[in-house]
Amino acid sequence: MIRIVHIITGLGSGGAENMLYKLLKYSNQDQYHHEVISLMDKGIYGDKIEELGIKVHCLNLNRKNIVSSLLRARRVVDGFDIVDTWLYHADFFGFIVAKIMSRKKLVWNIRHSNLDKNANKWLTLRIVRVNTYLSRYVDVITYNSYKAKENHLQIGYTGKRTSVIPNGFELDRFRFSPSERDSIRNELGLTDEKVIITVGRWDVQKDYYTLMAALHILQKKHANFKMVMVGENLDWDNKELVDLIKKS
Repeated sequence: MIRIVHIITGLGSGGAENMLYKLLKYSNQDQYHHEVISLMDKGIYGDKIEELGIKVHCLNLNRKNIVSSLLRARRVVDGFDIVDTWLYHADFFGFIVAKIMSRKKLVWNIRHSNLDKNANKWLTLRIVRVNTYLSRYVDVITYNSYKAKENHLQIGYTGKRTSVIPNGFELDRFRFSPSERDSIRNELGLTDEKVIITVGRWDVQKDYYTLMAALHILQKKHANFKMVMVGENLDWDNKELVDLIKKS
């Protein structure tokens, strides 16, 4: 049996966290043993992962416990064959644990494509810069899109031992259901007009400005449609979003 420990920045309501959960959910438990280390807390996915019978270690990382967190993570990692990290902070943390403090196979899981300085926090870009150098010592780097791979190669990430693994989806959950369609439309007060749905938090990475520009084009063509927005801070309390809607 192959033993894999996953290190992730946190277990909140993000796309990477959801993909980790689905990977664990559908993994062959007879061939692979998984455990998860969260640099932060359990978030919303910690309990769900534990319900799968998979152990979750939460480091609650902060400036005061960096050393003890590294030592704690190393104790967990020592019992595994592969360290699989998710998101830049975990990539950096996992490199220290897996390659400096231990001698383990390390896989970086990169799920980010926009590296523009206006779309990222300065600390994130600093870590990306450091990771660019460290990438040559990583055993495998996986990307969830060819665009993500292309952008990281352009800034200096190694092009060796890389693989693109697109996001996976549970098709049975998204199959068409006439009854569900009618029920949801009634709940939202919709009739038979076209419905456009966007799912994603309010963040510059999600580019809602381009979305609103596209909707404005549809309005000018007198298209009959409704827009449904789902995500954190997508509500009428978000002044920037409200102003954007009014301008569109």
